[in-house]
Amino acid sequence: MEEKYSNEEIQKRRISLFSLVVSIFLVTFKIAIAYLTNSLGVYSEALNNGLDLVAVFITFFAVRVSTKPADKDHPYGHGKYENFSALLEITILFVLCFYIIFKSIGRLIYKNFELNITWYTFLILIVSMALNVIRVTYIGKAAKKYNSPILKSNFINYTGDIFSSLIVLTGLYFARRGAYIADPISSMIVSILIIGFSSRLAFQTIKNLLGYVPKELTDKTVNILAQIPELKSINQVKIHQVGNVNFINLDVSLKSSLHLSQTEKIKEKIRKIVSQEIPGSEVAIETTSCSLKEPVADKIKELLLNLPEIKDVHNIFVYKINDLVDASIHIELNKYVKLEEAENLTKFAEKEIKKVIKNLHRIYIHIECVKDEEVWDDVTSKSEKMIANIKKEISRFVDPATCHNFSVLKQNDKYHIAFHCRFNKDLDVERAHQITTDIENQIKNRFNEISEIVIHVEPAS
Repeated sequence: MEEKYSNEEIQKRRISLFSLVVSIFLVTFKIAIAYLTNSLGVYSEALNNGLDLVAVFITFFAVRVSTKPADKDHPYGHGKYENFSALLEITILFVLCFYIIFKSIGRLIYKNFELNITWYTFLILIVSMALNVIRVTYIGKAAKKYNSPILKSNFINYTGDIFSSLIVLTGLYFARRGAYIADPISSMIVSILIIGFSSRLAFQTIKNLLGYVPKELTDKTVNILAQIPELKSINQVKIHQVGNVNFINLDVSLKSSLHLSQTEKIKEKIRKIVSQEIPGSEVAIETTSCSLKEPVADKIKELLLNLPEIKDVHNIFVYKINDLVDASIHIELNKYVKLEEAENLTKFAEKEIKKVIKNLHRIYIHIECVKDEEVWDDVTSKSEKMIANIKKEISRFVDPATCHNFSVLKQNDKYHIAFHCRFNKDLDVERAHQITTDIENQIKNRFNEISEIVIHVEPAS
């Protein structure tokens, strides 16, 4: 199976390959020039580029590993390998710099300034500077685009190479004119500059490895969430940075009890807004509903559905009587539950509901068993006579010609009927409901074999 890579991974791999080629070229020629000139400045340049080879291999390894998808051992992905690799590269740079400083001080103390500087020494250093300018430009754009720690460390490293080459060139120029002390001094300046450039990134990389997240990022996330009107409160915000990805885990409370589909839409809205405002984020959301001001029916349904024995709740009717409330509810239980168990359950449910609804006067709980999925036969095409008889029977309530889209389902000797009817478009809902109820009653009285009727009302054009 062919392995597929993201555009980011492809670009990082290209950068790694380009850096590898440049580093090999620079090391080869600088070692030769350093050997011929005996210049500590050029030696430091050759050693610097030699360690660049190590850095390139580290970068290549980090890119391959850090772009792997999350797995059981790395639920947040492999991005930390990139941070670790950046820290390792910076450590190598520090060791290099202190070594060069040590050698430069030794040369100053023992006045070992024997040099053999030729014109091609300057040529090689100028060419290396030009190559590094191209490399730094290429890597700098990629580091900014992908917010990659390892590419940022490469950018600092190769920018330091440009300055070091420039300083070494200056030192060699003065050394060739007789001021040999300029060579070790230029090497020390290069090393101090590289240490300065690397220290800031080292500090940031260590903080990231230790789980540090900037307060500004958390505050920005909270401010984004505060603008979402459906949220009642923000309970917790946890951010985990891995490589260039921010894993944002949110625990929020919604303003009211919502159906699952509504809750999911709000969660998707939050993810979209946060991801737009904070690019490179993966957002996980846990929601709870705030029920302090919910309608009575919603409170009752939420409470009952939290009881594991109750499989479903429907037909909740709430009646206001002055300052008191009566309620009737239908609950569905497993058909194997004994009547005594069901009675104990309803008594417990009533007590729990009264704790939540202080002005509850009376409550009626109707018990039903959970309905198994039933298999029915569609006999619509064979029921022309039944449909004609139904139309005839309801003609005093509605124009039969407006009744259409009939569906007739049969199971044993029972029928379920569904159809559409068109009523006057100016009819109010209450009157339309009353007519459909009259039609249903008329059909059931006339046709005993019909057990269920569903009528969809449409406005007449």
